[in-house]
Amino acid sequence: MAHWQKIPGGLSAISAGSRTNVWGVNSGGNIYRFTGDDANPWVRIPGALTDIGAAADGTVWGVNSAGNIYRYTGDQGDPNHWKQIPGGLTRISAGSRTNVWGVNSGGNIYRYTNDDANPWVQIPGALTDIGAAADGTVWGVNSAGNIYRYTGDQAG
Repeated sequence: MAHWQKIPGGLSAISAGSRTNVWGVNSGGNIYRFTGDDANPWVRIPGALTDIGAAADGTVWGVNSAGNIYRYTGDQGDPNHWKQIPGGLTRISAGSRTNVWGVNSGGNIYRYTNDDANPWVQIPGALTDIGAAADGTVWGVNSAGNIYRYTGDQAG
């Protein structure tokens, strides 16, 4: 893998929103944030997650093994580091503060409404993983390995 630089550590899921906003979780559910220093690359963040989504604007969301959903609030001085958001997801992706998507164990697709009191709107379709970008682009894959790009209200 000549085109890849090995970074010390071990993770089972990783998300890179930008060069400076890289987060991961390991098989034990521990959460790590990239320090920007390849020689000492990871700092552990309190909490336990199974999937994580980091955006270029610093937004970070995660889900745990029970399907609970969390938004990172540690940069705002929250001593608990995470705010639980109602709902249940198995996979999550954050393209930006306003472009957060997830899927649940049944394959249902949800988009964040930007209202924590009523946070999710279901989007038609069925996926097992999803990827959201800062520019609003959303891609997904289903259990058969088929690939989809979200077109919203566009024809096609």
